[in-house]
Amino acid sequence: MFFSSRPGRLVRVFLILLLSMPSLVSAQSAPNPTVRDTVFEIQQRFLEQFSTEELQSMTPDQVLGNISAGERHILGTDFVRFTVNVPVVVSVIRDPWPAEQFWLSDLGFEKTDLKARIRHETEWEVWQARFPAGEVGLGVNGIIDGDSNGSIESYAIAVAPVDATAELVISDLYHPSFGLDTVALERPAWADEESRYFIELPEQLVGQQSVQLLRTRRNDGQLIRFANITPYPSTARPDQVVLTLGDDPATSAVVQWRTGRTEGAGKVLFQEKSRFTGFDAGDEYLSASSGGPVVIDSPREDILAEYDTLDDYPGGLLELRPEPGNDPVVNRHIVPLRDLKSATTYVYAVGNGEDGGWSAPREFTTDPADPEAFSFIYMGDVQHGFEEWEPLVRRAYEYTPNARFIVMTGDMVNRGPERDDWDAFFHASEGVYSEQPLVPVLGNHEYNGQEPTLYLDQFMLPENGPRGMEERLYSFRYGDAFFAIVDGSLKGEDELARQAAWLDQQLAQADSTWKFVAIHQPIYGSRPTQDEPELREAFLPVLDRHGVDLMLQGHTHAYLRTQPMKGGEVVPEGEGTVYLVANSGTKFYEVGGFQEKYGVEPAVMIADLATYQVIDVDGGELRYRAYDVDGTVVDAFTVEKTPVDPEPEPPASGGGSGGGSWGPGLLLAGALLLRRRRPRG
Repeated sequence: MFFSSRPGRLVRVFLILLLSMPSLVSAQSAPNPTVRDTVFEIQQRFLEQFSTEELQSMTPDQVLGNISAGERHILGTDFVRFTVNVPVVVSVIRDPWPAEQFWLSDLGFEKTDLKARIRHETEWEVWQARFPAGEVGLGVNGIIDGDSNGSIESYAIAVAPVDATAELVISDLYHPSFGLDTVALERPAWADEESRYFIELPEQLVGQQSVQLLRTRRNDGQLIRFANITPYPSTARPDQVVLTLGDDPATSAVVQWRTGRTEGAGKVLFQEKSRFTGFDAGDEYLSASSGGPVVIDSPREDILAEYDTLDDYPGGLLELRPEPGNDPVVNRHIVPLRDLKSATTYVYAVGNGEDGGWSAPREFTTDPADPEAFSFIYMGDVQHGFEEWEPLVRRAYEYTPNARFIVMTGDMVNRGPERDDWDAFFHASEGVYSEQPLVPVLGNHEYNGQEPTLYLDQFMLPENGPRGMEERLYSFRYGDAFFAIVDGSLKGEDELARQAAWLDQQLAQADSTWKFVAIHQPIYGSRPTQDEPELREAFLPVLDRHGVDLMLQGHTHAYLRTQPMKGGEVVPEGEGTVYLVANSGTKFYEVGGFQEKYGVEPAVMIADLATYQVIDVDGGELRYRAYDVDGTVVDAFTVEKTPVDPEPEPPASGGGSGGGSWGPGLLLAGALLLRRRRPRG
């Protein structure tokens, strides 16, 4: 229901509002500049004006001393505006923990002895001021941040006529999503949070009109610690070197790394280890170059693409600054290496093509042309606590040096659109994924409420997924094993149908002995309150039909292994799929309820345990071991089956040896791939 500008209708509609649920009134047009534009402009200026240390230690008084009188006026009067037809007393009900809003004194508010409480909150203060008939303007919730100053909840507003006999009409409420209600026990304090309602009120406030703000916009005025800060900013030297698998792991690989914005060139030097004597000038080596860096910068334009103005955006301003304030723009260099020799170890280094600009030499090994025994590592969610995760991933790397790659089943970071989280992830694993290629799976935290743009920009993955889902879904063959990666966050009916059809086709064409599928959200999970029935409905028939051996999963932050299952029932070993859930980070969920939920008992279920898993594939035998950070085996099993004897394929035409330098046509192909991936600007 929306207010009209005609007075008679205003009165009638307002009477209805008093008797109904919170409703919205029509919004007047925001003046220019808006509060959000002003805050964003101040933030931008502060990032250029102050060092990281100064930004992190700035006080409210220092902030106010570095903004103009005009900016202070906008922040102090334009956050919420409404018109009253008679003189009024406005009560601001506020959290007493942080410093009071600077504009309370500017507007003549005085603290009273009245107290109120909102559910889940402590006792709150009531400040009051009188306003004449006309427009009332109040300011931002605060300029400080919640992490360093305690919880900053949005203030609540009560309005009453000075003359108790006068009929108060509130109109022209701005912002469009703010609302009007009546102040009463068990009535919400904010327009967007039904669970936060008044549980204690002074008698004189009960029955007054409530102007409801949005709890989600409580940090819109934040000017202290407003930007993410990465502890690991980029430099001219390459870091975050990561290998991913190429389209054919026997003859290709992809190298990606980070530099600062000044480094536009990206080059890989590489050579067979058996022939390697160094990358010094004059030595024989191969090289490949990128077609230009992928620029990783602010996604503000992407986030706001569907909104006309910054003020229309419903989320918090902090969501518009996922890039680190001390390192906002970096270059990501991605170079595919092709025409490599199979079953060959290569030494490589990355850099800018100039002396002194190279990384330390690293190694990787290509897949044999004919299947041989190999090992790989499987790890579940990291999400956060990267310092605690680092010993686990390094132990997995150091104690399994022959592992050919590492499957990470999603939620590698907590906030996928925010690069400082990825910087911490790459720092903790520095030197690991540069030798044991990363096979990533998209988790819900890689999305984190947005498109996984940063994930897709950072990695080049096989592009054999369904149209429109390339690199979110992909598959590859390694040795005598087939791997398919699917995306459990794409849960729309059509999305699941397309994923299932693609997986069905991929598995039908796989002529390998062993079949693995990886997903983040589990088909069978360990958490009693969490379930994914739509994923079971979409994927179980496909997994059962094609005899998938292991389903590698994450998401429920515990360790789980099911018995072999088919059709929802336990079957003999080797006749069904074993569903695994693993967790490698420090966040844990409770476990239980598996029997009640699925009708069968799990083989193993362990809470509060971070693990890594090593899987050996050797002909007709699969060996599985799960280790904790101390190297203790916490679970193990073996599966045996008769190896598949695939029909020999004709040799590929025109395959290169990888022993000479790359031709211009091959370099151009790599450049075109990178140009296609380059984001805006």
